[in-house]
Amino acid sequence: MRLRQRTENMQEIEKKIRNEQDFLILGHISPDGDTIGSGMALLLALQGLGKSAIFAVDGKLPEKMAFLSDYAKVYSFAEVPKRQYGCVIAVDVSDRERMGKCQALFDASPNTIVIDHHGTNPGFGGSNHIETVGATGLLIYRLLQQLQVPLTKQVADLLYLAICTDTGNFSYSNTEAEILHMAAELREAGADIPLIIENIYKARSLGATRLIGRSLEHLILAEEGKIALSYILQEDFRELGALVEDTEELINYTREIKSVEIAIFLRQSEEEQFKISFRSKNYADVAALASEFEGGGHVHASGGKIQAPLQVAIARLLEAAAKKL
Repeated sequence: MRLRQRTENMQEIEKKIRNEQDFLILGHISPDGDTIGSGMALLLALQGLGKSAIFAVDGKLPEKMAFLSDYAKVYSFAEVPKRQYGCVIAVDVSDRERMGKCQALFDASPNTIVIDHHGTNPGFGGSNHIETVGATGLLIYRLLQQLQVPLTKQVADLLYLAICTDTGNFSYSNTEAEILHMAAELREAGADIPLIIENIYKARSLGATRLIGRSLEHLILAEEGKIALSYILQEDFRELGALVEDTEELINYTREIKSVEIAIFLRQSEEEQFKISFRSKNYADVAALASEFEGGGHVHASGGKIQAPLQVAIARLLEAAAKKL
């Protein structure tokens, strides 16, 4: 996105926000740190401007982010008031289906905004700011600067959560200089980095720990070790006492194998239905790969889904991934 286009889009969004009083902010299903941190930071900023605002996701706050419940309420779809809102803002949502049941609330509003960093986003809002930066949290940070919202300690925490999780704690190739400058500014504003890192990266339940072992037991290597695939079945959660959210980082264990260029992780959601995560290290475009499986995302990190028996799903994925090498 060109700088001029970027500026014009954000100025239009700033104007809409200043002129509206009633907001609903929506994150994506299976919420991660970027959608939660960005959405909650925007929520607190809007409330600080004296506006009415609610943040909701089709799901619930992940257990490792439960410490954020003291900052503000995150509504589930069941809890959120079902009415028409003056303005609905989708944050870190790559397409309208990613809002889950909350999509109906978005579609019911005459005034919609999309702020997102996924390159595959078609721009489904009335106003859209789509820019392929390291995290949506960076876009929200810029917006709050334009709105001249004071950077409180809580907002700093939330934005730090957003950018650190989507950059792999500042280790992925999407960690641009602007994000590192932003992290320093958030720290100066009081961001509690030890609190965030301890909860997100250093604390793990026994069930989650056992799940790591199970995913590695299911490891499959192909194409001379350039492709690694693993999976978790519904029975694994029951047997090990783990939660669905405990699978979020499992793909990294296969990606970290030295020979691997493309890592694939499958999580069984229903009988013969699987959610897919894709990661690549250097040259493979897994956003293009995900588009073949009803998904999308970034060049080096994306997701999709497949409906098929496990072994059929594995065979299809390995065949498609081999063509991206």
